[in-house]
Formats: sequence, structure tokens, C-alpha cells
Amino acid sequence: MTLPAREPAPGSFIISLDFELHWGVRDVKTVEQYRENLLGVRRAVSAMLAAFVEYDIHATWATVGFLFFSRRNELLRALPIERPQYDDPRLSPYAEIDGIGENEGCDPYHFGHSLLEEIRTSPGQEIGTHTFSHYYCLEPKQSVVAFRADLAAARAAGEAFGVALTSIVFPRNQYDQEHLRVCRQMGLMAFRGNLETWLYRTRRLSEERRWVRAARLADSYCDLSSHNCYVLPQAGSDLPGDLPINLPGSRFLRPYNSRVTASQALQERRIKNDLTYAAQNGLAYHLWWHPHNFGANLGKSIETLRRILEHFRRLKECYWMRSMNMAECTLEQPPVQDHVVIEENRLARPRR
Repeated sequence: MTLPAREPAPGSFIISLDFELHWGVRDVKTVEQYRENLLGVRRAVSAMLAAFVEYDIHATWATVGFLFFSRRNELLRALPIERPQYDDPRLSPYAEIDGIGENEGCDPYHFGHSLLEEIRTSPGQEIGTHTFSHYYCLEPKQSVVAFRADLAAARAAGEAFGVALTSIVFPRNQYDQEHLRVCRQMGLMAFRGNLETWLYRTRRLSEERRWVRAARLADSYCDLSSHNCYVLPQAGSDLPGDLPINLPGSRFLRPYNSRVTASQALQERRIKNDLTYAAQNGLAYHLWWHPHNFGANLGKSIETLRRILEHFRRLKECYWMRSMNMAECTLEQPPVQDHVVIEENRLARPRR
């Protein structure tokens, strides 16, 4: 007797957000230079969560550990003794902590406790880590000892807030095998990795050439790197036991830009085409951005996001595509219903 074939798993739509406020841009922009975006995060988080609830979207909010606190004295008590000693002292945020406000009420640029409360109470949302201090893993002279202390502080901040950190997104997407092993030892089960192409490979800040950034920008609108979809790793498979699961970022969702409005339509079409390809072929597609990207021109950026989510909803109806946060990708996948194979291409037409 021939057993019925098992249908491939449905496609997966993963979303992760780098939640960092000013800590993520402090080495390139002052608060004064970026005030509109930073203040706009307060409205942007609520707008994104409302859209996620409406479209049943699960997402990971990779959070800089400093944001778990609502008062400066609480943050100061949580700082690790071992800290990064970068050759470029501007990369370390520790010297600036004494200059921030006393609490979230008077300094909305450096504290995010109330926003994290809003995220935590929204269904399907995971709070992950973006390291404690927006730590740069590849900048000299970082050390694994300092990185371990940083993650320990992040984990403690999460536990005090009532969440167990499972996923990590590395600041500026910098990581290597040694840092990944530390992550796994600290209980982190998944990370957002880089695509294995020259455009997106991990680099130091000094290696980020202007022409590379320009090529990535062009790839957001034109097909330079294909759909960037992949087979979702299965928990319990032949993954290295000392490393977290890699969930590479497929595409960065760029915010609305009033100076090049035509680019929005091109980006939106690119992402929708990617999603369709992932849904039709049972692959994973990982979209990411920063909440502060939406801080200015919020209405236009949210409109773009909602159209993308509406497209996902249609793919969910036609191809059973699912929305997953990063933590959910580390779980054993539920069994897929068996079916009898008939003589037609499963992808030739949508499910009804």
C-alpha cells in the first residue's frame, strides 16, 4: 500500500523590528538631528501594533536593553562591570548615560518601558534582544567577555520585566561564529542573520562603502539579489547544537520618502512579489525595519505596510501562508495534513 505524500509546509512570513530609539543612531545622529523620528516612535509603535492585530501578524521586537528601564537610576544599577572598549570611543554609549534625562517622561528618546508594556500586551508579539547596549560585535577592540556580560545584563533586564529572551538581532548585523556560540550558551535560540551574498554579508562599519549601501538601496526596488527566500530550519534537525537557528533577513522595509515618492511603489511591488514566491514555494520570507524609520511620515509608511499585510492576508487565504515571530520558528513545527497527490502542480493555482 502506497502511503499518501505529505504536503510541504506552508510559506512563513517573519517580521522583526530593531527597537532602539536614540541608542541605535547616537553614533551617527544627535537627538536634535533626529528628533522628529524619535518622538514619532511613540505613535508608530501603536500604529504598527494596531495593524498587526488587524492582520494577525506575529512579530519580534528586538530591543536594546537600556530601553527596559523607565528611570536613569534603575538603568545605572543594571550596568555590567565589563563593558566594550572600542578603539573608537564614540561607539560606546556608556559615557553618555549620565547626560540622559531622569525618567521616560522627561526623556522619551532613551527610555522605552511604557512602549514595551504596550508591545507585551499585544497578541503574537515577541520581545527579543538587540543586545543590552547596542553592542558592535566586529568593531575593534570588542571582546567575547564583554559581549557575554552585555547579554547577561540584557537577560536580567528582560527577566525583571517579565520576559525570557529567546531571539537576538545584532546591531548593524555584525556577528561571527564565536559570538553566536555565546548567544546559544546564554539561552538565545534564534538570530536574524545576513544573506550569503556580497551585498548583505556582515561587515565592520569601516567596510560599509558608499557603493555597497547604494547597491543595497537599488536592490530594494530592482531585482539584484533574487527573492531572498529560504527553507525554514526545522527544530531538532541537523543544525549545529552550539549555535542558534539562523533566520536571515530577506528585505529591509524602507520608510516613505517624500523626495522620491515613486520608489515606494517599486519597493512595495518587490516585497509583494517576494512574498508571493515564498507562499507558492513553501519558503520563509523575513521582513525587517526600525520603528524610528516610521517616526516621520508615519501615515504614508503605515499605508505601505498595511498594503503589504493585506497582500499577505490574501496569500494566507490562498496558500495557507503563516505569520511567525522568531521565537515561534524555533519550535517544533506542527504536522501538516496529509493529502492524496493528484496529477497537477500544487502551485499552479491557489487553494480555495
